Amino acid sequence: MEMPGNKKKIGVVLTADMVNSTSFPPEETEQRLSRLLRRLQAEAEWQLKPEIYRGDSFQGVLRSPEQALYVSLLARAFLKAEAPDLDLRVAIGIGTMERLTDRSGTSDGEAFRLSGQLADNMKKNRARIAIALPGPVEPLQSVLTLLEAIVEKWTVPQAEVVLGLLTGLNRNEIAELLKISQPAVSQHASAAKWWAVEPIIHDFSKIIHAFYPYD
Repeated sequence: MEMPGNKKKIGVVLTADMVNSTSFPPEETEQRLSRLLRRLQAEAEWQLKPEIYRGDSFQGVLRSPEQALYVSLLARAFLKAEAPDLDLRVAIGIGTMERLTDRSGTSDGEAFRLSGQLADNMKKNRARIAIALPGPVEPLQSVLTLLEAIVEKWTVPQAEVVLGLLTGLNRNEIAELLKISQPAVSQHASAAKWWAVEPIIHDFSKIIHAFYPYD
């Protein structure tokens, strides 16, 4: 993607860290993150694949802003499906890229700075998915704050069903995978407010474009 006129490449940087990681042994935290990153690499298109740093955090560069919210929710559903006290903070930074190497740790640009600065400040906020753009993002962040009121309440069974829905499984397939009934899948999906979450994921690129008209 390039910005009109100046032809600078646009980057989508995700910087994330596990919540309550100190409650687990470091080896267990790294194992959980490694499993998560394998799943994310299989389900999304990455310009730079996510890498673990500091033991409980990771950073990667997506190929398009359209995937940012999807990947963030996928990651959180994956961890919440493992245990009720597992969760993730995700800082989405979208902006220009000045230097792109083969690793996010040695790359640089506006998107990296926006994501990194946002990640440093997220502990002060209730919402665990946040976004930073070159311009104002308050209305867009308000959408994510409202979304948090839903996501923070996902139970383990609800997160398991949401994880299946996010990855394109139908309800019969989810029922077979989780060894529960199809009505139980529908009940968990309804309790997780999937009917409200799905359209936000679908329209997220349009919402971003309204604040940051990239090409």
